[in-house]
Amino acid sequence: MTRIPLVTREQIVEKEKPAYDAFMAARAGRPNIGPYSLLLHMPEMAQRLEALRTWLRDEASLSQKLQELVMISVAREMNCGFIWYAHAAAAKQAGVRADVVDDIREKRAPKLDSEEQTVVDFTRELLQTRKVSRPTFDAATARFGQRGVMTLTNLIACYAVLAYNMNAYELEAPAHATEKPLT
Repeated sequence: MTRIPLVTREQIVEKEKPAYDAFMAARAGRPNIGPYSLLLHMPEMAQRLEALRTWLRDEASLSQKLQELVMISVAREMNCGFIWYAHAAAAKQAGVRADVVDDIREKRAPKLDSEEQTVVDFTRELLQTRKVSRPTFDAATARFGQRGVMTLTNLIACYAVLAYNMNAYELEAPAHATEKPLT
């Protein structure tokens, strides 16, 4: 149970009703689980964050596999069960090995290729220290270029915003059919 209930259209201030309606139309109805079930209390913010998230997901400078690796790394670092629920299976489908997903979930050091290691190191450093060391930054830049590092940084930030909201409002993840939850 979350700390706040789902919002209804009647609870939205008049000037934000068009944003609420547009968001709901884009989602083909009411989001009843996930971060947007919370964020719709401020529909313009929800709409803008969703636009950023979808734009970053379409950015070609990081493969879908690496993006999913970022998301499960954010989920683990921020202990956000809902992001884990939403992305652990997707990470496997995108090409992240099952043992890597399991190791990240269990807080073990996964055996990663150099590209994956660069992404995980960057994500962990940024979330743990709020900075990225010069060697980690340089490794990411050499591997992904300036645009790729910008995409990586902002993908981490976007999913961290979602995790902060879900953690603050205690949004619990439902049981997943195939994936173990974070512990």
